[in-house]
Amino acid sequence: MSLAETILQSTTKLPPFPMVIQRAIQLIDDPNSSAQQVVDVLQFDQAITANVLKICNSAFFGLRRTIHSLKEAVVMMGFNPLLEIVLSQESLRFFSAPCQGYDLDSGELWRHSVACALLTGIISPRIHRETTPTLFTAALLHDIGKVALSGFVKDYFESIKQRVNEKQLSFVEAEKEVLGVDHAELGGRIAADWNMPENIVAAIRYHHDPSETSDHQEIVQLTCLCDLVAIITGIGGGADGLTYHAHQELMKQYHLKETDVERFIVQLDDRFQAVKETLNLKGSVSPRGSS
Repeated sequence: MSLAETILQSTTKLPPFPMVIQRAIQLIDDPNSSAQQVVDVLQFDQAITANVLKICNSAFFGLRRTIHSLKEAVVMMGFNPLLEIVLSQESLRFFSAPCQGYDLDSGELWRHSVACALLTGIISPRIHRETTPTLFTAALLHDIGKVALSGFVKDYFESIKQRVNEKQLSFVEAEKEVLGVDHAELGGRIAADWNMPENIVAAIRYHHDPSETSDHQEIVQLTCLCDLVAIITGIGGGADGLTYHAHQELMKQYHLKETDVERFIVQLDDRFQAVKETLNLKGSVSPRGSS
């Protein structure tokens, strides 16, 4: 069995993505679905419902009356904020552990993933695009391949680093050359196995090089752009962030300047603080790993 085949088989060791959320994401991607249909699906997961109600009734929201159902939560909070809370909470199970192969300490991959997801709501209005739950989900899960690949990257790190230095490859290019698969491709396979919609699979698969696909071009480009901005701000770059071949053409395409990135950083810090308080997390999971 080749190394690439061994790596692909290893993805079965990942915890399954909750079926209820898989179905909710499929409904979100269907223009004929309603927010109520998504809520109807989510409410069958007792853990999700309990977490949402606990969060909604926390001191952070300061609501005047107790919320007893997801339907009430949607009315009080709005559908998109509710879904973002659910996804951010559930993503902790995948992204909170250290990713040693990428030199990411505990919680750093989650910080980067949530930062990218939050940036969808910050960047989209600036470039006159709609902020959608589908884009939020794609950005949140774009690095899921790192979770499965980290151990292999750790074992072959010196070979990858050598190719980066000698051939001037990006980390992801060297990853592909050494291991036979890179984390973006692996992430796309994982998302497909989880029955994610095709546009989310494409965004994860091609987030390092949108030019490689002609399908679902905008969600792929915006996921890449959010990843790029998060790297620029220094959030969760890790080993591969140091050799990231930044797609500056995307910045130019969307007419973004250095002053825009500076504003994004300020807004991101504010929004991440809100996420941390909403989920009642400790300071160690702030965007830059500080309180």
